[in-house]
Amino acid sequence: MKLIDEFPDIDKYGIFSGDINQDGTIDASDVSETDNDAYSSASGYVRTDVTGDDFVDAGDVSIVDNNAFNSVSVVTP
Repeated sequence: MKLIDEFPDIDKYGIFSGDINQDGTIDASDVSETDNDAYSSASGYVRTDVTGDDFVDAGDVSIVDNNAFNSVSVVTP
């Protein structure tokens, strides 16, 4: 979980979607895998379906691409 917003007395935490290969970084390899599954119209319970709607489509690609562009990665102690 990552702190995504801070208000007085209220902290908001969230989890970023898109680390498809579970290497701790959302990058071009994650985008590529999601693009490939979207192009081949993958469906069902697949790891590239980050929206959870049982279809890999432009919505999934958009989420992974945006998080890759923003260099989202895991921060550990």
